Amino acid sequence: MTLKVKYFQKIAIFDTTSVVAEELLSHDNSKLVKKVIEWGKIASNNGADSCYVRLYDANKETIDIILENLPYKELPIILPFSLNHESSLVSAFHFRENDKIKTHQTKNPNVLFGKSCHSLKSIKEAEQCGIDYVFFSPIFETQTHPEAKAIGLSMLRKACESTQMKVFALGGINENNYRQCLDVGAFGVAAISMFTKSSPLNANK
Repeated sequence: MTLKVKYFQKIAIFDTTSVVAEELLSHDNSKLVKKVIEWGKIASNNGADSCYVRLYDANKETIDIILENLPYKELPIILPFSLNHESSLVSAFHFRENDKIKTHQTKNPNVLFGKSCHSLKSIKEAEQCGIDYVFFSPIFETQTHPEAKAIGLSMLRKACESTQMKVFALGGINENNYRQCLDVGAFGVAAISMFTKSSPLNANK
């Protein structure tokens, strides 16, 4: 099945901070399936229109289970390019900032390619490589990477003005500040807690 790729604006990040790591490492696939389905419903209910499966070290079986049980029609799926995982359910492949760009190595010419960037120089390099969109971060302070210094809305505005690519704000994004990111030019946002807030998945953490 080949999906018709569309651009997204509110990306929910699926990783070990949004889903209990124990379930991802468990050999009980039924538990993982339940968590994935539950997470997908919560993310959709909280306004997400896409999903970035940010799991760099997951094996093929785990990724297949996640892809097959996410609501990929409602939440187009973004996958790290480094996993080298071909699937018709994937709408975009994403590169980390220091990954070598290899957009020509996918069999599906309709998928999008994104890259994580932390500087204007990195954004320029991504554009020169034919990348479709970038994550620019961290805009605000974030619990996920407390050691990282926030770059702020002013720098986000400069990033958006510097490129024709679509720029997504990442880092400390929540329901109270995401519109500020859009106001300075961001095409969309990517976040974890914003799309899983007050969810059963986090109730016991």
